[in-house]
Amino acid sequence: MKNPWLILNNLTVDNSIIDANTTVILGFSGYGSVGTSVLNHLVEVLDVNSVGFWGTISWFHRGNLEAPITVYNLNLKSEDEKEKFVLITSRLPIPVVGYEALPDAFWKWLANEVLSWNAKRYIVIGGLREDVRNASDDSWVTLIPTRKYTKKFKTKRTFRDDLSIKGPISFLLTEGTAFNYPVLAIISYCNSYDVDLDAASMVLKELEKHLNLDLQSDEINEFDTLFLENQIEFFQGEENSEFEEFEEEYDEEFEGYNNPDKSPDDHKSFSSHSKSSLRDFKNNKDDLDKYR
Repeated sequence: MKNPWLILNNLTVDNSIIDANTTVILGFSGYGSVGTSVLNHLVEVLDVNSVGFWGTISWFHRGNLEAPITVYNLNLKSEDEKEKFVLITSRLPIPVVGYEALPDAFWKWLANEVLSWNAKRYIVIGGLREDVRNASDDSWVTLIPTRKYTKKFKTKRTFRDDLSIKGPISFLLTEGTAFNYPVLAIISYCNSYDVDLDAASMVLKELEKHLNLDLQSDEINEFDTLFLENQIEFFQGEENSEFEEFEEEYDEEFEGYNNPDKSPDDHKSFSSHSKSSLRDFKNNKDDLDKYR
């Protein structure tokens, strides 16, 4: 396991704060780091407080306790007085694709866990490789709503039929479609390998339209992780025997996660203590080059 500070079922969050009036916004380190750039911008410039954590390390930033993946309350008022906003983002670089990517089992578990909260809607932010963009397209941003999302919010799909997606966006959309949850992916064409702040800015402006909120989209504010550099290097050390022992322990713990007999009711009662067959996925790393 390349990222020992993230364990599959290591969740600390009071999901009772999330209800049928909550909009959940997610973003992770995919192509162009679009997801993390947008979500970390929101954390940096808006009024938030941390309420949930994934990972085995933590720190304080601007008065908030944070972890590699952190859940925040976003304290903004919308036209709907009952609506609440929750943000979920990776505060450290957690690759979705490439040799260092977390196993698909992690993203599948995360999608199931978040959807089991039964929120008002889920909006996931991400990037799409610029080289697959059709030159005739009149927009650099594309939308993928589930059927339930379109029914509730009238948002139409603009994502092309001949393209594919992967990682947390794929799992949130497939699970959301299968179990009839309102999920929307907002994706921008971007640079595949470098952080693309221009792509993040376009997605942020699109997000403002869907939420009808001022998200200070004039300039993307980044999260400076330099103060965590030494800790990151230590926890990612491949030769640390302590984590090699942890890996064996968790391989055994995660067996039986994928149950082909799972029903929609089983999904809605999904627990943060569910098991997973991480062993089936841990060596199946994504090779970024094959997606070029």
